[in-house]
Amino acid sequence: MTDLAVIMSVYLNDRLEFVKESVNSILGQSFTAFHFYIVFDGPLKQDVDTFLSSLTDDRIRIFRLEENGGLARALNYLLGIVLSEQNYKLIARMDADDISGSERFERQCRFMKDNPGIGCLGSWYEEIDTTGNHLHFRKMPVRHEELRRRYFTRTPFAHPTVMYRKSLIEKAGLYPTDTILMEDNVLWGRALKAGIKFANIPEYLFKFRIDENFYDRRSGIKYGWNFIKIRFGILNEMNAPFNSYILSFFVGFVKMMPSLILRIFHMF
Repeated sequence: MTDLAVIMSVYLNDRLEFVKESVNSILGQSFTAFHFYIVFDGPLKQDVDTFLSSLTDDRIRIFRLEENGGLARALNYLLGIVLSEQNYKLIARMDADDISGSERFERQCRFMKDNPGIGCLGSWYEEIDTTGNHLHFRKMPVRHEELRRRYFTRTPFAHPTVMYRKSLIEKAGLYPTDTILMEDNVLWGRALKAGIKFANIPEYLFKFRIDENFYDRRSGIKYGWNFIKIRFGILNEMNAPFNSYILSFFVGFVKMMPSLILRIFHMF
């Protein structure tokens, strides 16, 4: 029996070589006592479908959705299953194009055991390109108060690095399905409002892939305006300081600009 469930969504645009690296990085963890929940968010490329369907590791649980509904809906589908199982206490995220370091779960599970007051835990991470080459090392704040302050202006975690307690979802709710690439950002705000404590492990336990379309998906007038609207709503609920509204507006404005501008800002 295990108390850790890992959840990952795969969809049509995911590439076989990335999916293989991602899945193998989970199956090769030094900490082995987990179940790996994978949902097909609509039809997949045939080679990806064939690879995932052929996996024989008994820790894997595969589910299929007939139509693509987006990341939030796919993760909520898996969370509905995980929450119904009494034995799970921890939930780890994974994306189908990233790579988890071999000791990620071992480090995170140990930290969660030693720090029962922490409800959500991420880590530092390395950004890589489509060929696996190094782009940047990203250090995130480590302590809760630093992460809470960071949330007023930026996200406190790289979403696929996190491991959170089942109680976070029970207290803060499922991922919102009415945002554009901000489902995790809203969830962290709800979690903070519910009194859940955050932390990051100051180790590079994860490789986050930046593909050719990464900045295109996160730029444009529609995305930038959505970012401002959602961030302002969250900040208002949390009685955030006034300067956080100014910075959020600035970040949203940058996201409205061509992706090349966003790429330049992301370097800092």
